[in-house]
Amino acid sequence: MDSISRRSQGVEGICFGSHLCFLWVMCSAEETVDDRTKLASLEVAKANTSPMCSPGPSATNEDVLSAISKLSSTVDMRFVELNGSISSLKAALSDICDRVTSTEAAVGSQDRRISELEKRHDSLAAQCSLQQAKLEDLEARSRRQNIRIVGIPEKAENGRPTDFVCKLLPKLLGENNFDRPIEVDRAHRSLTQAKEGKARAIIVRLHYFQEKERVLRLAREKSPLQYDGRSVFIFPDLTSAIMKKRQTFQAIKEQCRSKRIRYGFRYPAQFMVTVNNNTAKSCSIEIAQGRLLFLTILLPPGVLG
Repeated sequence: MDSISRRSQGVEGICFGSHLCFLWVMCSAEETVDDRTKLASLEVAKANTSPMCSPGPSATNEDVLSAISKLSSTVDMRFVELNGSISSLKAALSDICDRVTSTEAAVGSQDRRISELEKRHDSLAAQCSLQQAKLEDLEARSRRQNIRIVGIPEKAENGRPTDFVCKLLPKLLGENNFDRPIEVDRAHRSLTQAKEGKARAIIVRLHYFQEKERVLRLAREKSPLQYDGRSVFIFPDLTSAIMKKRQTFQAIKEQCRSKRIRYGFRYPAQFMVTVNNNTAKSCSIEIAQGRLLFLTILLPPGVLG
């Protein structure tokens, strides 16, 4: 009996303890709910009392949910707009990338074409220079038998320049220097327009090159030549390119004339200076100036005679 009573007391004790535990858990849960409720109420009160909020009745849960919903809708709308802007920027960037790629390809192609054109230009320039040199040589060769007579008055030939020159040359240079009549293929005035008081040169083509050389030699030996009281000069008929080269020596020619120094040209444009049987040749004005200085200053006094 004692044992039964002790067992019943033990069971009652266990049941009482369980009941106490259950009561404690329920109380804790109720306290937790109460705490959460209190915290929510405090947050709502803070929101209502905030200076950013307009005065009015206290916000309810529905008001908070409505505000959150509106905010969410606004954010979603902004994200949609942002996505649209990003999409347009991506499209524009893609178009720019395509254009840059095509531009790079075009520039590369143009660089290659420019390089090819530069090579062709250099080749054509070299060929043009060669052709120009050949053309000048052919023109100079075609004038090898020509002379220019300067100083004959206009219309002195009476419309027959060829016959006039055939008679003029022996008269100027001495008939005893020619054992036969001079053969002139043709003669004419230069094609420049006649100016008052200045006679045009007469261009003459002789039949033989040796005869042309003899005329030039006699003209140098018998200088100065006269025709009806006028000074006459006979020169070789040179191309314009050679004349331009010889004109670069004009200043040094004047120096030679002032100092009575003998000078001349060797074909095509080689300047020669002769002082006391000392001859200096040069193809540029700078070298000619230096050699003239050597011949006229560095040589002993009295060498010019």
